[in-house]
Amino acid sequence: MVTLQFPQYFKTMWKYPVILISLVFLASCGYRPRVAAEESRILFHQGLNLFYQGDMAGARESFKRVVSRNQNNDAAYYYLAQIAGYAGQWENADNYLNQALKLQPDNYWYRLQQAKLAVARGDIPEAEACYSTLSRDYPQKTELLYDRIGLYMNGKNSAKALELLDTLEKREGVTESGLLLRFNILMENDKEAAVALLKQYAQDNPTTRILSIMGDVLAGDGEIEKASVYYQRALQADPTFMPAVFGLAETYRLKRQFDLYFENINVFLAYPEVDVQMKTDYMKQILEARGFVSTFHPQVDTLFMSTRGAHPKDSTLAYMYAGYLIQTERPGEGLEVMKENLDHYRNDYRAWYQTLGIIYYLKDWELLCEYGAMALEKFPDNTDFSSLYGMALWQTGQLNAAIARFERILSMLNKEDTQNRIQTLALLGDLYYEAGNREQSFSMYDKVLKLDPFNLPVLNNYAYYLSLRNEKLERALSMSKITIEKEPNNSTYLDTYGWILHLLGRTQQAKDVFRQALAYGGKESAEILDHYGDVLNALNEPLMAIVYWQQAYQIDPREEIMKKIETNRKTGQ
Repeated sequence: MVTLQFPQYFKTMWKYPVILISLVFLASCGYRPRVAAEESRILFHQGLNLFYQGDMAGARESFKRVVSRNQNNDAAYYYLAQIAGYAGQWENADNYLNQALKLQPDNYWYRLQQAKLAVARGDIPEAEACYSTLSRDYPQKTELLYDRIGLYMNGKNSAKALELLDTLEKREGVTESGLLLRFNILMENDKEAAVALLKQYAQDNPTTRILSIMGDVLAGDGEIEKASVYYQRALQADPTFMPAVFGLAETYRLKRQFDLYFENINVFLAYPEVDVQMKTDYMKQILEARGFVSTFHPQVDTLFMSTRGAHPKDSTLAYMYAGYLIQTERPGEGLEVMKENLDHYRNDYRAWYQTLGIIYYLKDWELLCEYGAMALEKFPDNTDFSSLYGMALWQTGQLNAAIARFERILSMLNKEDTQNRIQTLALLGDLYYEAGNREQSFSMYDKVLKLDPFNLPVLNNYAYYLSLRNEKLERALSMSKITIEKEPNNSTYLDTYGWILHLLGRTQQAKDVFRQALAYGGKESAEILDHYGDVLNALNEPLMAIVYWQQAYQIDPREEIMKKIETNRKTGQ
């Protein structure tokens, strides 16, 4: 039997709030360093524009041109350091920043960048040293205290973080931000003290955020009713405070008050200012709860509508929604969602890939031909799209076009891309055989086995095709034997092995192999049942042969199977 191969292209948990201290690279914060060389001014400002537009590659080239003309331009080195840092190129970042510091050793922004680079690459001792000297030289800079507190929190040095926080509060007084910092520090070592601190502040200064966080803490401890009270108090102060809306929704879910849950979670999902990534993560969790989706099918539809209403052009959300529609047996609607999404992103690779993937999953080969061709007009050298298009051509009977497509893919693949070369050669082997070019088919299989001697699908197909030609049966048997040694429970491989044994005259042994094949799922295969009938007939068991041919005919009513049944019946009479 031939192995069909298709390409592989395709708690909610209560958490205590964490105050994120910014450790990202500093853009200039309104500061514009001195441009040393007048002749580089245009290039420098071009680089700045590209930098703030997010075009790091373009900005890097502009700044490199600046320093090639003027090696004393400290500002250009500074921005080059930032760009290298964004890319994780720590050595380059350090080198560029050192150049800037050589030219301007007392520049606050360059020294701060040095500290942030140390943090980013995980060199905490270096970061501490840099921040320490900065704090000594710039004691009035409050942001340094926040950065250092964040550094010590990440380093699990609670005592030092609290010491610096005390300093900060002496300077600025107790603020909500400072209180939350202290809360998070205490949560690492003294949860009881942390909760008491937050509760007291919630009594004295019941801000929306504090009330909502207090709700989170109580919910995390399983005190759902108390948590609900705090969320409701937060929403009385600000009905649009979405963390509280979400928290309240979750309390209703946990209490199994699903009408109220859906009412509140829809408000949260429909709110455009809430990050779409947070929403897609949440919807993913919903979809993973299969029983929940099955029970609340219409309500889950509404959740998707609310989310998509807030973010109608989000490609990830569209793809998730389409997948949900397909899983709930609405493939046509799912496909329409992806087509609509594609209208928004005609030049976006990901949108095309997702759409083609959905069509491939639905096995709508005619449509895949149409959309595959359109995708290749946009991305003519894309091997993913080319492969999907090639599969569609194959499945619609356009064998020569499919062969040409996969031959082109093969010519485009890097020689080091062994896995994709193997896969493409294997597909070409199957295609050439189906097109009647046996020699070319076997040549492709030989190339696969040179690269991967234990490629089981190719070994199986190669052996089976040799058996159909009744040639090189001993070689075919050797190849097939490898497949059943590696996967002894694979009915397809057992069928091939048993059939070759039968052709070699080892029919009794073949019978035993076919019994194994039937035990491992072969009863669902017309081909295996048919072959087993042939083996039984050859062993002078015509009545049992008829039984298995009949079973084969029920699955695949081929005329040749019926002829065997009728012939044996006549013979038996």
